[in-house]
Amino acid sequence: MANNQDLMEAGRTAGAYGVRGWVRVVPHARDGEFLFEVDTWWLLPYPRKPGVAPKRLDVKELKAHGKEFIAKFEGVDQKEAADALKGSLLVDRNDLPELEEGDYYDDDLLGLTVINQEGVVLGKVCGVADNGAQDLLEVQPEDEKAMSFYIPMVENYVIEIDFEDECVKVDWSADWN
Repeated sequence: MANNQDLMEAGRTAGAYGVRGWVRVVPHARDGEFLFEVDTWWLLPYPRKPGVAPKRLDVKELKAHGKEFIAKFEGVDQKEAADALKGSLLVDRNDLPELEEGDYYDDDLLGLTVINQEGVVLGKVCGVADNGAQDLLEVQPEDEKAMSFYIPMVENYVIEIDFEDECVKVDWSADWN
């Protein structure tokens, strides 16, 4: 089994597709094409239960289907078996294609501190979303009771992503949240 620390969430299942065991897959990244490079995925079932380990899924076939994908897994040949695969899809980072200089996976941003130009810490990155026009950085303020907010990931707002200093520098006012 892959080391859990090497697994990153790549998408989720969205039910059966047809009656022959195909599963609808919704990738997290706007460009989920990297999933075609990975033959082994891991399923973390819904609802989450403590101590439940991800289940290995061997990909037999993967096809693009609109903005989503449909996948056929080894041993999943009926609609009922496909419907039972509800959860988050994980991939082993070691199986992913090597990135070019300056590129990163959305998962790499999680936990980075978000700081504005005045040096004010706005919170930590807790997710990356897509609104159809651009990616959005989801930021959880330091006050855990405060609601998270989104910053568009465009060069007008995201000035620098600094993995060495573990921060994202933004042009964003603390009172815009």
